[in-house]
Amino acid sequence: MTTNNRSRKRARPRLAALVMLGALSALSACSDDSRLDLSDTAAGDAGKEKIYPGGVRGLNYSPNYIHSFSVTGPRGMNGGGGNMIRAGADGPGEAGERCCIGIPQPWQPNTRLEIEWELDRSPYDNDLPNGLEVMRATVIVPEYARKTSGFWAIYLPGDRVKVMVAEGNANGKNDLNVRPADDDPFVVQGVRDDAQTKELRERYR
Repeated sequence: MTTNNRSRKRARPRLAALVMLGALSALSACSDDSRLDLSDTAAGDAGKEKIYPGGVRGLNYSPNYIHSFSVTGPRGMNGGGGNMIRAGADGPGEAGERCCIGIPQPWQPNTRLEIEWELDRSPYDNDLPNGLEVMRATVIVPEYARKTSGFWAIYLPGDRVKVMVAEGNANGKNDLNVRPADDDPFVVQGVRDDAQTKELRERYR
């Protein structure tokens, strides 16, 4: 056997080892990249906002009959309800649940919604149209937790309103068993929409 043949035979194992080492390095690099990609994706998914469907209901502490109400806002927070009798000696009037509204998770501060409601100030008067009015307000949704039980609109005397997602925050401001306090920062004064009121009264004449 010549010297050149022996050198080529000795070189083959070295070449195979180098090829194998390069392949392992490449696999290792790909594996590291995959772990980083998966980790980044998981972190991204964890931070993404999710929208869950929820029912819409209402409580009426006011002396007016509420025909209907609707809310519109960002991130799927659009819905409505209504048909609430006025408050009585046994408590507030209550609207049955309607489907559906989006409830984003997690909660974000300063989420503003537009709420509009049709009321009747004289529900037992035969001259029905004269008691009808349309009210509007911009409300902020109070903080709520991961566990929720639907969206509520709460009407108070003086054409005031508060909205909230029930079951919600550390300061106890989302308790449906407690009438919102007059100094509750999330209670908002409604304003009459004259154009909509005129249109509503014409509809019932």
